[in-house]
Amino acid sequence: MKEKHMNLFFPQWQGAGIGKELLKGALEIKEKYLNGYEFIDIHVSRDDIAEAENNILGYRQIIEQFKTAKSVIAAEMPDRIFTVGGGCDIDVIPVSYLNKKLEGDLTVVWIDAHGDLNIPEQSPTKHFHGMPLRTLLGEGDPEIVKIPFSFLSDAQLMMLGQRDLDEPEKDYIEEHQITFLDVDTINSDMDCVLESVKAKGSNNIYVHIDLDVIDYDEFPYIKVPSPGGLKSQVLLNLLARLNDEFNIAGLSLMEYAGSDKPYLAVISEIIRIGTSL
Repeated sequence: MKEKHMNLFFPQWQGAGIGKELLKGALEIKEKYLNGYEFIDIHVSRDDIAEAENNILGYRQIIEQFKTAKSVIAAEMPDRIFTVGGGCDIDVIPVSYLNKKLEGDLTVVWIDAHGDLNIPEQSPTKHFHGMPLRTLLGEGDPEIVKIPFSFLSDAQLMMLGQRDLDEPEKDYIEEHQITFLDVDTINSDMDCVLESVKAKGSNNIYVHIDLDVIDYDEFPYIKVPSPGGLKSQVLLNLLARLNDEFNIAGLSLMEYAGSDKPYLAVISEIIRIGTSL
């Protein structure tokens, strides 16, 4: 039976706080890059965010939008998912779905400048886009943790390119022995990265890409910049090799904040690979 592919457009922006840069960026991607592709759109509120609830800004909107996305994916029952956001937090739904479908035979390769490992009471910003990995590991706000299809184990997670970690995130990575590869390693030794993925032993991988992982001097079109980062061509080479050597069950493109550029090759190439999974 032919596998079912799903392209998901989920421009949830509330996880990044009161500004709507990520909504603008997602809509720009849709307008400039997604013509000719079929995407299922998840409706998101455009209402302004009030003060934080349960230590999370946009709490109610995030819960409702997560429930909508969960229902849509459950109804479609895809085998592969390419997701365009929006903030990093939206990956809670497609990752947890594929993990359940694949019965845990999944390694999640989280390529991001930030840890995304906070829990609400430890978050300095109350931004939920800094919490999705911890949610996927089964910790966090009690109501939100009820929503995912499944949870990951620590051993299923690989973190690549993080360079702006809060102290509790550093502690979590160390205490839970999360596989972590820094920017210098990725820029200089691609084979080491691929061997680390292979060592996980999964038949499937999910690749999460937050565009802030790219060197800010090359790609400043993001909301939460961090000095240093991967060269854009290194990121594309890594994605190409992951696509060649592993079964990518899911891929995501996150955290674009918009620009005045008519075309950005890195976005176009990620979309090309994602839509052809």
